[in-house]
Amino acid sequence: MDEIKKWTVYMIFLVAGFATGIGSIGLFPQFWLQYGSTGLALYLVFLVVLTYVAILETETAMKSGYYFVELYNKVSKRPAMILAIFTVITIFLSYYAANVMLSLLSPVLGTGTVARFIAKLIMLGIVFWVLTRAKEKTFAIMAGGAIFFFLAVVVTTIAFKVQIPGNAAFLGMAKHMLVASHPVTMAMIKAAAEKAVYGVGLGFAFYLMIGSFLNERFNAKVIIGTGILVQLLMGLMSTVVVVYSIAPATPGRLLEYVYGGEEGAIQLLGDLPHILSNYPLLLALMALSVFFAGITSLLPTSEVGLQIIESVMGTGREKAAMYLTGIALLIGIFDSPPTIAEMMLKAVTASLFFTAIFELYPVIFSKKGKPTGVITAIAVAVTLLLIGGFYAFYRDFSSGGVYIASGVISLLIILFGIFGDRTVSQETV
Repeated sequence: MDEIKKWTVYMIFLVAGFATGIGSIGLFPQFWLQYGSTGLALYLVFLVVLTYVAILETETAMKSGYYFVELYNKVSKRPAMILAIFTVITIFLSYYAANVMLSLLSPVLGTGTVARFIAKLIMLGIVFWVLTRAKEKTFAIMAGGAIFFFLAVVVTTIAFKVQIPGNAAFLGMAKHMLVASHPVTMAMIKAAAEKAVYGVGLGFAFYLMIGSFLNERFNAKVIIGTGILVQLLMGLMSTVVVVYSIAPATPGRLLEYVYGGEEGAIQLLGDLPHILSNYPLLLALMALSVFFAGITSLLPTSEVGLQIIESVMGTGREKAAMYLTGIALLIGIFDSPPTIAEMMLKAVTASLFFTAIFELYPVIFSKKGKPTGVITAIAVAVTLLLIGGFYAFYRDFSSGGVYIASGVISLLIILFGIFGDRTVSQETV
């Protein structure tokens, strides 16, 4: 296999690993069970549109000749946008680092405030070690981890299907939920758009970063399209795993998971040692799959944040990694309580709809003429992201309580990205 083909395979799995996070294992099945075949169809439409957007972003960075941070600082003259994206990355890392490590440690530590902080501290230490010690092999390590993750999900799916005895009533209910047709509502559209945004991984500037490292010998459509397809397959297989993992419990436990939101999915992971107490091998496979789902998303996202710091501050890789993990850990001091963690996650979710538009900014305002199909895809994507973003704001503010803070935090991030260029030091530009 020549170098181009080898790295094409690596990049496909890097994209698949980045796009397939814990949400693909814990939240995609939850979404599908709640909204049935209608929700799945809507999700697939959104996924196709946003995958094309990711391809456009990659190709724009490839053809520009600029490093992705320079596209904002030197070309578009919108440095606040890349800093808004960086802010979302650090908040996400703080939340996600805890969840990734808790996939292994929750049976020992639980899922409370102290457990989340300890897990976050350990996981960010691992991230720092990989980012500073792997250096030029970082992408290869990430891609290798994603390949291992894919194999782990396949093995886990087969193992659960074979070892968990068929429970006709339980599995019949789950099957009915998956194929059920529901009226299209704003809640469904928002949920499908949110899962598609996460399913592609927009809003973190990942595809712009990838485009900065690819040249014309690589086919971005093959790399991004195949990577997202692999992500979809892993989400479908994960649904089988989740349904069968709850089978030893009761139908009521399935309903608690389906309608429990993000924290309900986390709670299920914490309950699995009890539910699967008679299946230690399956429990180990599930924990391993969730951990690798997390780390294969965590590392590429961290790499984007690290490279933003390197470019903006003109510092070395090790110092940039120290700043990145230090900021995430500082945020972690405040967002370790589960309620605050969920509040911060909702702030990230609302922000991602808009930072995904920021990420698309270089594509929208590139000087070269665009075919009608490209313009249409961009218009559909921006419209979808705006609807999803404003609805996320509405849900946060209307939920009241601590979730008002989610809306306020995300609103401040977005307003800074739009209007904050004058407040950014000219050294950044």
